[in-house]
Amino acid sequence: MIRVREQAREQIATARLLIGDRGSVPATKTFEWTVVALCTWLMTGAYLDAWAHRHLARLETFFTPWHAVLYSGMFAVLTFLAVTALRNRARGAEAGRSLPTGYGLSVVGCVLFGIGGVIDMAWHLRFGIEVSLAALVSPPHLLLMLALGMIVTGPLRAAWKRAGKRAPWTAVISATLLLSMFTFFDQFDQPLVNVWAAGQVFFPDTLRYTEELGILGIMVQTALLTGVVLYLLSRFTLPFGSITLLAGLNGILLGSLAENFNLIPVAILGGLLADLVMLWLRPGPQRITALRLAAVIGPVGVSSLYLLAVQLTQGIAWPVTLWLGSIVVSGAIGLLLSYLAVQPPAPQPD
Repeated sequence: MIRVREQAREQIATARLLIGDRGSVPATKTFEWTVVALCTWLMTGAYLDAWAHRHLARLETFFTPWHAVLYSGMFAVLTFLAVTALRNRARGAEAGRSLPTGYGLSVVGCVLFGIGGVIDMAWHLRFGIEVSLAALVSPPHLLLMLALGMIVTGPLRAAWKRAGKRAPWTAVISATLLLSMFTFFDQFDQPLVNVWAAGQVFFPDTLRYTEELGILGIMVQTALLTGVVLYLLSRFTLPFGSITLLAGLNGILLGSLAENFNLIPVAILGGLLADLVMLWLRPGPQRITALRLAAVIGPVGVSSLYLLAVQLTQGIAWPVTLWLGSIVVSGAIGLLLSYLAVQPPAPQPD
């Protein structure tokens, strides 16, 4: 009995160290790039599963090839982290701190993902396979979302806690995967998935709802993309091409869901435009005015490119007030988010 209690205390102590996320071993480039590759596999599996639900006949079972890609990705991440931790333990690292700083929570995320997967399977057996919006907001899937975010942000957390101002590419890709996790659960109203601006409504009673969904989709995507970029800028300087990579990879995943491949270049060009704005203004915590200006120009440019592409490929069904207003509100969202990312200096006491 005493032995069991001691083991329980050790396990609790190890769990606390993992949650504390302070490792005792350095992260090598090979380690971090391997984690990034495996996390990309995991996120790709999630989007493949979503694509299958959209384009294949109604799926009536939990056991599908798409789930296999998703859960094998999680298993690969967990296996790699576990093997690395065991090797470091054999070299004398402390239990719970045998991974580099930033990756303890990724292990916790893998465990939560496994628990969520079991709950998800039981949920499907009891309530059936969800479709459409219900599949995105079912409780097991929301648990998987939380776990997924914890897993893929390991490289970002690791870079955040290290010295240095320049963001490594592993952190940029990690932030891209975080953005893609958010947009995965927001796919029902994503501009690259549902092109509401081009929609032809045959029933007048539904016109206002499609317009509202379209404007809301642009607003939410602006907030998500700009929010992630500003979060990075609050800590790092970004290498040129970072936003192109971030917006481009996310655009590829989203555009592929509904096979809107013609809109994927919009995400890439929008990211490139934002990178050029960054190169011009050099925004950051020490250049607050430049940061606020970039937070306006970037979203305005991306929204304008998107609506221009819709006009050229499908035609915009909105009146000028709506499409022009959506561009203006994108800039306003970026400006307001910049105040959350970097606050004005606090007044000094007299």
